[in-house]
Amino acid sequence: MERRPSGIVRENWPDVVTEQGLTYWQTLMPDGSTRSYWSESAHYAFSAAEIDQMHADMVTLLDMFVTAGDFILAHPELMDRLGIPGWARLEVARSWDRRDAQGAPVDWGSVYGRIDAVYGGNRFLDLATTDAQDAADAALGRIRLYEFNADTPTSLLETAIIQWSWFEGTKQGDDQWNGVFEMLVDAWKRNLSHAEAELGHKPCVYFACTWHDNLLPEFLDAVPPEQRSQIRVEDCSYEDLQNLRVMQETCRQAGYETQWLYVEQIHLGADGRFYDGRFPDGEQRHLDVVFKLHAWEHICAEPFGQAVFEDMARPGGTIWVEPPYKMLWSTKGLLPVLWQLFGRDAERSLLLIPAWFDGEQPPTLTSYVRKPLLGREGANVTVVVDGETVLSTPGPYADQGFVVQAYAPPPNFVGFEGDNFPTLGLWYVDGEPAGMDIREGSTVVVDNLSVCVPHVIRG
Repeated sequence: MERRPSGIVRENWPDVVTEQGLTYWQTLMPDGSTRSYWSESAHYAFSAAEIDQMHADMVTLLDMFVTAGDFILAHPELMDRLGIPGWARLEVARSWDRRDAQGAPVDWGSVYGRIDAVYGGNRFLDLATTDAQDAADAALGRIRLYEFNADTPTSLLETAIIQWSWFEGTKQGDDQWNGVFEMLVDAWKRNLSHAEAELGHKPCVYFACTWHDNLLPEFLDAVPPEQRSQIRVEDCSYEDLQNLRVMQETCRQAGYETQWLYVEQIHLGADGRFYDGRFPDGEQRHLDVVFKLHAWEHICAEPFGQAVFEDMARPGGTIWVEPPYKMLWSTKGLLPVLWQLFGRDAERSLLLIPAWFDGEQPPTLTSYVRKPLLGREGANVTVVVDGETVLSTPGPYADQGFVVQAYAPPPNFVGFEGDNFPTLGLWYVDGEPAGMDIREGSTVVVDNLSVCVPHVIRG
């Protein structure tokens, strides 16, 4: 992996990316200044062999995720620890082990996911065992898992549209690992064919995100007065909405009717079913399939959360994408489970960073990262090196459980702008490796101030 200065920077790139939907390309910094979230000043270059190895490692990791899912389902005490409510578990298990009309297993319901990973030759610092250090040395040139964004990953727009347009417009490499958009079209075709069989008709697919940070001005009157003071339209980034539109377009190209609405516009009827709440009373449009860019842990905490699972359990209930079983993977509690299962495996441990539930790490571990189970965008993360806290980020997740992961920082590509620590975002589409995005920051923690940069495959 190389970080290369870009020989071509498109003069009109702000206009281009804005037109393509990246309306949030400017990041507000803590000091009140702004900087670009999208950068064309540099890009990362990989060999075809490096991409092939990442592809193979992602296949192996997915098999490991499946084993870990089976393990968690078999241990209810783990689901307690991961915060999965008891009333949700039957549908979590049913979505994990779907069956057709004849009772044969059939894998459908999940369209995408993204892992965050570190690439290359950094040694773990202060690991508990010599064996683990040997594994780290052997992992040079391999990916290692930071976490799995299995339920509601964003940066889809940046990956599938923005960086591909950059590559086509500048041709600074031979290719790009980026089949995300086309694979999503095929993923919808396959998964919705199963949904159609279950529902008994071809569904309209709804795409939903919350209106917080995504409220279009023309919908302000739809917000209840008590919530309006919590939303400043002029401050909305529309990141979720723009990611949603990419997903909606891939579904439309798959041949399905689509609609979008806000999560807050979904109506729970008196019959326990879910309807499009944008229409007057008496006109009920049932929601057959909903792609929700709204995390399952948030849905479970909503007043209607339990009703979602009760409805799913009945014939004809709303089908939600991503499926409930993603709660097994979208928590950082997956990390210590994986290490428990594979930490002594000579090959598969190479793809992991040692991890424990907070309080269970070895007492000799003095360099580590402490992360909340359901944290996002680097919030409430503490980095400790040689027993000293070197970084601590604020956020709203301080009252959660935490995991501890051995300190395995990204390589630092120092440029004219200073430190650049890259984290790879590696995409699965319909269970297959599909492409990559890269975010880099001035610290080892990827957060909402990080910068997205493109990549190429070099000859």
